[in-house]
This record gives sequence, C-alpha cells and structure tokens, in this order.
Amino acid sequence: MQKIVVSQNGDGDFTTIQAAIDSVRVFPLEPVWIYVKEGIYEEIITVPENKPNITIVGAGENKTIISGSKYARMKNKNGVEIGTFETAVFHAFADLFHLEQLTIQNVAGFGDEIGQALALYVAGDKCSFNQVRLLANQDTLYTSNGRHYFSNCYIEGHVDFIFGSSVAVFEDCTIHSLRNGYITAASTSEETDFGFCFKNCKLTGEKEATGVFLGRPWRPYAHTVFINTWMGEHIHPDGWDNWRNEENEKTARYFEFGSTGPGSDSSGRVRWAKQLTEEQAAKYTVENIFFSKDKWLPK
Repeated sequence: MQKIVVSQNGDGDFTTIQAAIDSVRVFPLEPVWIYVKEGIYEEIITVPENKPNITIVGAGENKTIISGSKYARMKNKNGVEIGTFETAVFHAFADLFHLEQLTIQNVAGFGDEIGQALALYVAGDKCSFNQVRLLANQDTLYTSNGRHYFSNCYIEGHVDFIFGSSVAVFEDCTIHSLRNGYITAASTSEETDFGFCFKNCKLTGEKEATGVFLGRPWRPYAHTVFINTWMGEHIHPDGWDNWRNEENEKTARYFEFGSTGPGSDSSGRVRWAKQLTEEQAAKYTVENIFFSKDKWLPK
C-alpha cells in the first residue's frame, strides 16, 4: 500500500491534495492512501478515471476543509457560462474511490445570478464516503452514475441538492435543508431497479425551510426510497413533486417505510407515491442494492 501525506505546513509529501493525486501513477499497482492534515484547502480537485483504488482521509470533518466557489453562471474566458457540471469543488471519476473525515464546501452562495454550484461530483463505480460533510446550496451532490455508499455523512442544500442517475445508499446520514426546495432529483434509468435509498437517516431544516419535498423526478423513472428515516416538520405534507409533469406520476418510483418525526405523516402524501410493506422494505439491503453487477460491499 502506498501512503502519501498532504500538509500545508510543509511537513508532508505535498502541500496540495491535487499534487498528491497527480503523483499517483496511472492504474496504480497497489491501493493508495492519501492522508490530508488539518487546514482549509482552496483548490478544485479531480481524481481521474485512470487512477482507481485511491483513499483520501482527512484529519476530521471540521479540521480538513476543501473549499471552492465555482458556479453555473460564472463565465469562462470566452464569455460563456460554464454550466452546472463544471462547478464541482471535488470530482471523483475513478472506481473504488473512498473519502472520509473531511468537509467539501462550495461557498459560491445562491440566487439567480449564481445558479447551480456543486460540492461533489461522483462518477466512478464502487465509491464510498464516511463522515464527510458536503456543503452548498443548489445541486450540492451529483451522483452521476455507478454505485455509491454514504455513511454517517452530513449533506446540506436547498434545490435538488442530491441528484443524478447512480445507485446510491445513504445510511445514518443527516440531510439538512437550508430553504424550501427538493432534497432529491433522481434520474434513474427505466432498466435500473434501484436509485437513491435513504436508511436510518435524519432530515432536518432551517427555520426558512417550511415546505421541503422529498424529491422530484429529473427523469421519468426516478427511484427514491426513505426507510426508517426521521423527518422534521419542514417536510411538505405531499412529500413528492411531479416536476410540473403529470406523466411523471405514472413512472416515478417513490417509496417510504417506517419513518418517524413530524414530517413522516403519510396521510397527506400524493397518491402516486407508495408506502412499502415490511416484506417489500426488507429487499432494500446493501447486498441487494449493490450486487447488481458484481458482489461489491462498501468499506
């Protein structure tokens, strides 16, 4: 196993995280562990597709902070807006990537002049995240494709702040809404059995958040399920939104089971969302969700 230390004080192998990643050979012959010491690292980071099996470990969620401020309405050197997918502070494009014990924040802010501003963009397969804080506003976390596992993480935002077409499990996470909006915007394909699964999570909100929806379908076959999740009073009684298209009600797969808290009352939910039976909910195990291609279990 290769070990690399990043420290802004100069007592490591590199002073920036990107320099440490750049030093890793293409398709490394052994797992690579990068340890990042305490500090605020103002850099845009990419783990490229050809560098799988990298683990990055911070000094703690509030001690190692990666910060950026790119946003969708920002213009490039040609005067063209860069758009949503160029705004991420951290890009994880490689397979078997693992991240823990740090914060990623996009501090661009919010508003029409800002638009989307991502903290994390994940596109690799078999990626896992533990004790990671993701802070932004609109479109905080883009889980583009692949299988992703988030445990004991904190994710905050307001509009569509967890979105994408990946198969993703969120376990024991806190999902915090800053204002009214939509927690999820899944774009699950019709052929995929699972999309976003939240298990034993906690949904919290600021005072400004008084009518937050659990999700709306970015694509017609969006799949999102909340199981044994505590929901605050900021959750809208309807629960789910059809994104101004009644046709989505025929295809979107929105489920709940066993949730608690003031926002979990199912009596006012939209008719096209379903409450799972105990037998149906039992199918949402990490093994069933992640064994679709091969028998992968996250770290």
